[in-house]
Amino acid sequence: MTKDQEPNDDEQGVAEYERADASKFPTAPAGQEAAVEGTAAAHGYRVRRLSTFERIAEDLNRRGVPRDTPAGTLVTDMMSLFNKFERETAAARAAEGDTNPYDLAPYQDVHDLAGQYDDARANTSEPADLERFLDNLAEDFDLDDVKALRTAAAAVAEAMGRIALAAREKGMSPDRIAAETGYTASRISQFIREEKHRRGDGAQ
Repeated sequence: MTKDQEPNDDEQGVAEYERADASKFPTAPAGQEAAVEGTAAAHGYRVRRLSTFERIAEDLNRRGVPRDTPAGTLVTDMMSLFNKFERETAAARAAEGDTNPYDLAPYQDVHDLAGQYDDARANTSEPADLERFLDNLAEDFDLDDVKALRTAAAAVAEAMGRIALAAREKGMSPDRIAAETGYTASRISQFIREEKHRRGDGAQ
């Protein structure tokens, strides 16, 4: 939700999670959202997507987590401070000439999505968590998002031989590469052999 949008009467707004007592915020001018967005727009920088913390706030809103309790107030303040930190960091990067200052962690959204899915599947004592996650995913994703993710997954699969061999040449074992990528060690070894053959280095 953007700053100039108002939540529906029956909907909790993400903006409410972003705002807390201003006296608790860092006072650095670089941390002000308006300054960051103004600098980015003036220099033709790309506006960021929702941050990790804003996505968490949106999920809390969907769940109807109360904010009028001590715990709810703490969550609100924490979300606000986390977002403030991200914007301060982005402002510093913009000042140094970074043309995409909000890209604080490439592919972080993908990591977040995978982690949330794994957590929801692992919580077998609360099967409703997975259903809620999938409902939220269906609400958030457009068809072009699905196509982009499927295409990206295909691209990574096609590059896996290069990725595995690069990691192997840095001293990582096939077992470790497998553990970090979700493949089996035998499949990683096959990727490496195939990539060496493609490069003309001979079989492993």
